[in-house]
Amino acid sequence: MLHFIDYIYFFYGLAFFLFGFSILHYPMENSIFKFTRELKYLGVFGILHGISEWLAMFKSIGGEETKALFSLGSLMTMSLSYAVLFYFALRVIRDKTFSMITLLLIISGSAALLAGFHYFTIENVNILVRYFLGAPGIFMTAYIFYHPFYLVQGSVYDSMKRCAYVLASTFFFYGILAGIIVPAGTFFPSSVVNGEAFEAFTSLPVELFRALCAMVAGYAITQILRVFKHQTDFHLLRLSKALEESGDTVVITDLEGKIEYVNRAFEQQSGYLAHEVVGHTPSILRSGEHQTPFYEHLWGTILAGETYRGVLTNKRKNETLYHEFKTIVPLKNKRQELTSFISTGKDITTRIIFEHELEKAASTDTLTNAANRLQCNRWLKLATEHAQDSNISVALILFDIDDFKKVNDTFGHNAGDDVLIQISEIVRTMVRSNDMFARWGGEEFVILQIDTPFEGTIALAERLKKEIEHSRFKDVGQITVSIGVAKYDGRESIESFVKKADDSMYQAKREGKNRVVVYKG
Repeated sequence: MLHFIDYIYFFYGLAFFLFGFSILHYPMENSIFKFTRELKYLGVFGILHGISEWLAMFKSIGGEETKALFSLGSLMTMSLSYAVLFYFALRVIRDKTFSMITLLLIISGSAALLAGFHYFTIENVNILVRYFLGAPGIFMTAYIFYHPFYLVQGSVYDSMKRCAYVLASTFFFYGILAGIIVPAGTFFPSSVVNGEAFEAFTSLPVELFRALCAMVAGYAITQILRVFKHQTDFHLLRLSKALEESGDTVVITDLEGKIEYVNRAFEQQSGYLAHEVVGHTPSILRSGEHQTPFYEHLWGTILAGETYRGVLTNKRKNETLYHEFKTIVPLKNKRQELTSFISTGKDITTRIIFEHELEKAASTDTLTNAANRLQCNRWLKLATEHAQDSNISVALILFDIDDFKKVNDTFGHNAGDDVLIQISEIVRTMVRSNDMFARWGGEEFVILQIDTPFEGTIALAERLKKEIEHSRFKDVGQITVSIGVAKYDGRESIESFVKKADDSMYQAKREGKNRVVVYKG
């Protein structure tokens, strides 16, 4: 048969159970506040404490064996609940390691004390648990909610300060009602300050006031969690707005690389709308500029849980290319398992084009668009080193426009520039793709051939002389060139190699111009 006190136990347990349930129901993994990650322990305390009070309610049902069984069950769940609360408080105030060591020391010390205790009964164990675990855990929890340092600071704390103070005060009073006013015991201070003395003084059972504390605590924690959720939702809303309005592309994919979300900047940059790419992989953007090892390195990096940073050349929907500095961050759950990937990209197409233009300007003659002397020297260095290592042939054609000064003096420098441009165009039609053509300086040009029979180089020089001789140049008419041809011997310096071609070219000029002279050694 249930009595008035049993109904109190029921609502007492229900209040703490709902207190714990409301905390555990809160989506802590989505919260932006560090404190909420520790709240799960407070929620477990509430659930266990509520169950312990329900078990205490059932003590009045059944015989002595049932009563003893429910008393033991209530004591065990209450002890466990206070141990979890004590761990929660220490973990928030200090750290995980210190909390665990301290809790184990207190439990071990209490067990040692009980082992030598003369009156080893369930009631006395109940009292000692309340003294050594319950009271410290409850008062430390009150201390935590009194200080914003442990919760949150700034405007968020201002919006929840009143509820935090209420919760702290509730835990403080609960610490007195449950941790100091204990069941009547045979030793001090439980023999003086206990539930029976409290009921004699107030004419009301202490469980009633404990139940009221539990109800107030449940209401206060609900309001605090509401503030946390509101602030988190507001933060996520601002973040979502920022992602949508960001000038950088944002793409979220699952572990298989299938796209789950793209922002507006991605749509504008790629030309694809969100519904056209969601469910597909980013391979639809592949430009063909990167080889398979490039993508293998990318995937290997992010699947290892590391952040990838690099420049990707992608293809828009309209088939044009763009360059993007990409950052891909692996996202993990609380068990450190990969769940998805989020990538951000900044369009650097303009910068890449500018860099290419600078690189081209540094190695290209601006008038003829042939390589300049600096680039030609690089080619000569690489070619001669390669010839020394691999014993391949390297040949050089060096030619000069005959009487070019007379062209400038007679027809003007614009006409002279036109001649240089037209000769460059003639050469390009005659050389192979792997031949290197450069403007050596003024009216001198160079053709460098690698791994080509020397007879073929001589034949190219002869054809070039004839093609230029039979071409008509605007405003100028006929132009001829003097050509020197030399072969690298595999040992000499670059200067010696070039000098052989230069000497041959000047020999051609001395012999009457418009001719090819091959260096004989």
